[in-house]
Amino acid sequence: MYYISAYRKTIVFKNLRNSFPEKTEAEIRKIARGFYGHFSNLMVESIMSLTLSRKEHLRRFSYKNPELLEEIYAAGKSIILVLPHYGNWEWIVNMECISSFHFLAIYKPLHSSAMDRLFIKLRERFGGETVPMKQSLRRIMKAVNDKEQTITFFLYDQRPRKNEMHHWLNFMNQDTPVLLGAEKIARKTGQTVVFFKTTRIKRGYYENEFIKMTDDPAGLPMYELTDSFFRIVEDMLNKTPEYWLWTHDRWKFKRN
Repeated sequence: MYYISAYRKTIVFKNLRNSFPEKTEAEIRKIARGFYGHFSNLMVESIMSLTLSRKEHLRRFSYKNPELLEEIYAAGKSIILVLPHYGNWEWIVNMECISSFHFLAIYKPLHSSAMDRLFIKLRERFGGETVPMKQSLRRIMKAVNDKEQTITFFLYDQRPRKNEMHHWLNFMNQDTPVLLGAEKIARKTGQTVVFFKTTRIKRGYYENEFIKMTDDPAGLPMYELTDSFFRIVEDMLNKTPEYWLWTHDRWKFKRN
């Protein structure tokens, strides 16, 4: 991936140099090699997910404090779960096995219909439900009206479209437009917002932690939840940057 295919190598190095201006070129190359090694593993792990048993899946992708989910469930609330493209975000689908909630995965349909069908199969393997991004609000409001308790997960570090760039912040030393969908939906529905933090233990093994951000999103100043999300992600990247998705052209657009 690093030496032969050079997949999005220009974007990766641009992102790393701009995010870590204090690092030497040798340090940047070391992070890049670490990233491509992890990215290669990530593709293999995604394919493995089709054949891993439920028990083996939970052994490799374990949860540090699942009792937090049950406490929120017992309180009669639903959850907006926010996470970055860090570690192995595809394996989060096994969360349906450790909680009483119904799992909703918000996703952006892929251009390739074959790949889209494959990833839907992966994400729904343990009983979860994939929801296209454009239908997310309608599906969440249906769950609210039906009193169905759900965990809706948002990969929240994606680049917004041009017409969605309503809030900017400083993230990884760069002026960054951010999505606001999860925060807006949380404020509208009053659902508990939880950050999903992943730690890579070794190749093919991750430990995950649920960090409650708020039970009352509407009670916080606008943008506070989104800003807090990116502060947590930035701290993770400063410690172990190689496990984030650096191939994404995150900073393609500049503020006009």
